[in-house]
Amino acid sequence: MNKVHVIAVAYKRYGELRVFVQSWLNQSHRNWILTVIHDGHDDEFVQIMKYFAALEPDKIDYQCTDIRFNDYGHSLREIGLYSARGDYVLLTNADNYYIPKALEFINAALLEHKSSNVDVVMFDMVHSHANAGRRKLPAYSFFVVSYKRELIDMGAAIVATDLAKKAGFSDKSFAADSTYFESVARKKNAGGEKLYIIKIPSVLLVHN
Repeated sequence: MNKVHVIAVAYKRYGELRVFVQSWLNQSHRNWILTVIHDGHDDEFVQIMKYFAALEPDKIDYQCTDIRFNDYGHSLREIGLYSARGDYVLLTNADNYYIPKALEFINAALLEHKSSNVDVVMFDMVHSHANAGRRKLPAYSFFVVSYKRELIDMGAAIVATDLAKKAGFSDKSFAADSTYFESVARKKNAGGEKLYIIKIPSVLLVHN
């Protein structure tokens, strides 16, 4: 079973943080490890994560950066990606949460395509922002994810770890979700290969 390294960035929002971590503890499949990185030092964050890490010391770790970057969490994603391990990496925010069968759906999709080298597994979500992706939708609407600029969210896809590391995370702008996935595609295409994407037509993520 493929291991997924979940790398989440955080800045306060302690209630949402607890729900987020619990959503991984609740997963029906256990092929995950979790790293949560806080933007700058925060005592309450440390206390919360110390509690969860004690429950699953082999699966959960956390850290605070020495300084606050205040760049949408992108510098923290770059830090996390540098040390990513496992077969796939999921970059997300620690105020999101995932349904209890998220990994079960992902594993089933990968198993169905086991003869292929799958690069990306995408899935749909409920999006907290009104008019997300320039779609005229109210907040917390069903959002169909597509591998296109403004139609994909960082937390709505896992990427093969080796490919994600090659793509890196150099863009620190608001649009970095899109440019990250564009970089993933470019790195794959540069080798003369086509990006192999699986789409799961189910909501696995609630974006906050």
